[in-house]
Amino acid sequence: MINTAYLRIYQPLSSFPAEEQEQWVENCRDDESSEPKEARRWLIATALPADQNLATPTEGAFVRELDGQLLICPWRTRLRMLAALLAFRNSVPEEVAEAFVPEAEARRAAHELAVLGDERPEVRSHILHANWHVPLRWFGAFDGSERILTEDKNGLRIRYETQLSTAKARLVRCLAVLEETWIDDGVTAAVRELVEWLDGFTSDGLMELDYGSVATMFSHEDLLEDQSAAEVAACLDALEGGDLIRAGRLFSALTERWTEVRAKEVVN
Repeated sequence: MINTAYLRIYQPLSSFPAEEQEQWVENCRDDESSEPKEARRWLIATALPADQNLATPTEGAFVRELDGQLLICPWRTRLRMLAALLAFRNSVPEEVAEAFVPEAEARRAAHELAVLGDERPEVRSHILHANWHVPLRWFGAFDGSERILTEDKNGLRIRYETQLSTAKARLVRCLAVLEETWIDDGVTAAVRELVEWLDGFTSDGLMELDYGSVATMFSHEDLLEDQSAAEVAACLDALEGGDLIRAGRLFSALTERWTEVRAKEVVN
C-alpha cells in the first residue's frame, strides 16, 4: 500500500459545464474508496485500462456545501493516473521504469494527454497527491488555526481547509518572500509551480489539504502535536523579518521531521 496525502480544489458547481453538473452530483462519493482498484490496474497488468473519455465525470467527484452553495472537486482519476504514470517513469532509471511502465504504454499515455489538451484544454486536475509525505509548500496556503483533527475507523486524521482566494494570497506572498530572501532555487521553483497551478482556478471555492493515509505513519501523540502549517508560517515570517538564523532553524526542523517520515518509502 502507498500512503498518500492530497491537496484538493473545490469550485462552485455552477462553474462547470451543465452536462457535467448533474452527473457529478448523482455520482458523488464521501471518499476515494472506489478509486484505487480501477486506478491501479495498470500496476498489475503493466497496461493502461481500456480507453475512456478523460473529460467524462461519471467516476464522480467530492461534493461540499458552503453557505448554501455546492462546491465540486472532480476526481478526474484517469487524467491524474496518466500524468502520474509518466511522472513515475521519468523519475526512475530506464531499466526499472520499463518493468513497471513499458515505453509503449508511456507513449500511449502521453498521446491521450496531448489529445485532451488540444480538444478540452479546460479539463484539468483539481487534485494533487504526494506519496509518503505532505510537501512543505502545501502548508504555505494555510494558517495553523485552520487545522482540523478528525477520527475515523482508521484512526486520527488531519485536514486543513481555507478559502481559495486566501490560499492564493498566502502562496503569492510566500513566493515573494522566497524570491527575495531564499537561496534554495528548488524550493522557490516548487512554490512557483504551485501558484501557477492555482492560477487556473477561479478564486471562489475552497482548498483542502488532507493528510489521507499519510496520517497512519504517525502515532496519535505525534499527530496531536503536529503543527506544520504554523511552523511554515513562522519560518516565512522570520525570513521576511530578516532573521535568517531562526528561519533556517525552523526549516531544518521541519525538513528533518518530514524526511524521517518519507524515508519509509525506501523501507517499503
